Amino acid sequence: MWEEGAQTVLLASGFNEHWGLTDFWPLLLLPLAVLPWVLRGQMNFPHPALQGLLADPLSAWLDRLWKMALSLLILALSLALTGPYLKSQYVEKIGRGAHVMIVLDRSASMNEPFVKKGDDAQARVPKMEVARKVLKTLVAQGHDDLMGMVTFSTSPILAAPLGNDREFVQAALDATEAGGMGFTAVARGLGMALDYFADQPVTGARAMVLVSDGGAHLDGKTQDMLRAMFMRQKASLYWIYLRSESGVSLKQSLAEGENIDAYPEYALHEYFQTLNVPYRVYEAENPQAVMAAVRDISTLKNKPTRYLEPVSRQDLSQYAYGLAWLAAVCLMCLYALELKRWQA
Repeated sequence: MWEEGAQTVLLASGFNEHWGLTDFWPLLLLPLAVLPWVLRGQMNFPHPALQGLLADPLSAWLDRLWKMALSLLILALSLALTGPYLKSQYVEKIGRGAHVMIVLDRSASMNEPFVKKGDDAQARVPKMEVARKVLKTLVAQGHDDLMGMVTFSTSPILAAPLGNDREFVQAALDATEAGGMGFTAVARGLGMALDYFADQPVTGARAMVLVSDGGAHLDGKTQDMLRAMFMRQKASLYWIYLRSESGVSLKQSLAEGENIDAYPEYALHEYFQTLNVPYRVYEAENPQAVMAAVRDISTLKNKPTRYLEPVSRQDLSQYAYGLAWLAAVCLMCLYALELKRWQA
């Protein structure tokens, strides 16, 4: 889903037009830049026949350069004192990736291990802990992706809105260290995540990554509503099914005449196949299988994605101070060339 080494292009049309000033009173100092041209600041030397000397073009140009450097110093310092800055704005970026919403199950069953006590020690790690570790790896790999996360148990909670802030999503995953509780409201979690694709242009592949260990019974009205939302948002669905010891395997077909309602995980899997959108399930029975599923998801190809990245306010006074420093250096050099006394 995410391709490393993707090129990123910044489109900042009108970028230089959005600027401002912190203070306006230093603008009153700008007229002082005229003083070098109306006042004489050079040294005077008494000489009886100075008018008879030939014109020196080099000295005349050095005198003009002195005045220009001093005017530039005054202008630069005045502008620097105003505190110019570029306002915060959004810059369009183009890369290869996807718009990904992680839908993480926080029900009480996620606190249980994959297998019962007495089996493999590594597999006895709680499923939530494994999911958190693996999802953090997935978030770190998504270079040009927009990512967000919704957690759910009895009710869905927005943990991180869809955006390019990786640290936000990582912090949301860290917050899941508190134990889960309640039941598995899969439909409400998926519905909230799909809402974040609404009213947004389809500028990249959209993916829903559902991480859950169980199913839920969905009535006909909920099924129709969720199916319509998936088709309207054009979002693919990837279900990482964290199978527990008592969970049913989705790889096996039910026996003839067996009631599917007795197996909510299998019923949910059957329903997902009717969404008319790309769907894939990964059945994981141990931490290694979870990692393998995430690696598989992260290598899927996607079309280019286009999104807006916020750019914070940038201070421009440093450039004005740098210009003032150059003017001051020029003045010091000219001062060193100035004649201090007549040579005998």
